[in-house]
Order: sequence, then C-alpha cells, then structure tokens
Amino acid sequence: MEKLKSKNYDTDNILRLRNLTVEELIKIYKNTGSSEILNIILEKTKKLAYKVVSDFKINYCDRKDIRQVALTGLVIAINRFNTGVDTRFSTFAVNYIKGEILHFIRDNRLVKSPRWLWKLNKIFTEYVKKYENQNNSYPTIEEISEGINIPVEGVNEFLKAREAAFYNNRKINDCAGGNGNKAEDNLSYDRSLIRSKEYKSFDLVMEDKIILWDAIDRLHKLNKKILVLSYFLGFSQEEIGKKIGISQKSVSRKLKESIKQLKEYFACN
Repeated sequence: MEKLKSKNYDTDNILRLRNLTVEELIKIYKNTGSSEILNIILEKTKKLAYKVVSDFKINYCDRKDIRQVALTGLVIAINRFNTGVDTRFSTFAVNYIKGEILHFIRDNRLVKSPRWLWKLNKIFTEYVKKYENQNNSYPTIEEISEGINIPVEGVNEFLKAREAAFYNNRKINDCAGGNGNKAEDNLSYDRSLIRSKEYKSFDLVMEDKIILWDAIDRLHKLNKKILVLSYFLGFSQEEIGKKIGISQKSVSRKLKESIKQLKEYFACN
C-alpha cells in the first residue's frame, strides 16, 4: 500500500481514503499523524463505540457524557493498535472502550454493586493497564490469571459477575458460592471460584478479602467510614473524631461495634 506522508488531502484523496479498511487507515495515520485521517477513522468506527455504550446500564447520567467517554476509549485504541498483527481493530477496540466506560462508572459511582466487585475490578484494570503499557497488547486470560493471582476459572467468573453488575438486562446474584437462578438470570456465576491461586505472605487470600469487603459493606455508613479511616488509612481515633465531628470516645465505641459486627458476620460465613 502506498505510504502517504502529506498531512493535508484534497477531496479526491479523502474519497479514496474513505474506501480503505480501518486497519489500513490506522497504518497511514500512524505514518502521518494526520487529523483528517483520524477523523475518517472515528467516523467509520464511532457506531462501534455507541454500540458498546448501549450495552451498559447507566440510569443516572446523560447518555451524551457516556458517549464522549466511549469515544475517548476509541481514540486510545486507535493510538495503541498494532497494525502488524492479524487482529481486527473492532475486536481490539471494544476492550478499550469498555475500560474507559468502566473507569467513568467507577469514579462516578453510577452503578450500585458490592464492594468486593469494585475492589477486584480495580485490581483487574490496574493489571491490564500495566500490561498494555509494557507490551502494547491486551493480555490473555492466562496472563491475567498469573498477574492477579486468581485461577483462570476465577477470572472468568469475575468477568461474568462484572457483566451482570454493569451491563443491561443482567442481574447480579450476590450469594456467597451461589450459582444463581437460571430461569431469571441469564448470566449466573459462582463466587466461590474467585479465589487466590497461591498463598502470598502477609496478604489475605482473595476469598477472605471478598468476605471482608462484603462484611464492611454491611456496616452502618458512619461505622464503615470510621473503620476505613482507622484500619485502612491509619488515622488515630482523635484525628478521626476531628474529621467527622464526634468525640474520641464515640470513635472508640463505634470501632468496637464494627469489630463485633464483623466477627458475627465472619462466624456465619
């Protein structure tokens, strides 16, 4: 294919370029850095981004904002796509578009879902982002499994749970070890499979982390805040009291209440 170095194209060239495949256009764009070609690529692929948006269940946000986020993911995919591999751009781009939307949903808390799912999604996305930056490609399920220390079947179950929580027409079955009601839930999953592959010193195994995050979610809002400030962020009881406007004794009492409730929850699970 002819290598085009000019960044400005006349009408005939633009019409000819529109007949090329997206993969061919990206190759030219990477050689030229032309904003005109980038716009052609976006015109040819924006329906893909909008289709991904339609798969999400987002009830409390302007759809236009989500579409803009999806287009951001599309541009990232265009810049990271490796034209030297035998992969369709549409397949490659979907992961980036979904990733940007999921970041937006997480940061704006547009979907209510269990803390353990948010936490695990953060671990998952941080690993994928790091891998992509180092390798300029999306990791395989096996590589993700090694990277986040969860067996392949556990990664697959997590992806099912995430889809159930974030996408349209899905229901999340948040029962520990439950398989879901298939008559009512087309995307059931088994949370018991989401576990650590191997033990690592000074680190809770994933199944224990999930139970802990679940237990914290069940605390009263104020108790939860105090617990996180104390045990996860390292604030003293006196500092916590000043932050939320109560006495140090009240902080101490609420911490004891929280610990008692957590123990009761762990005893049942």
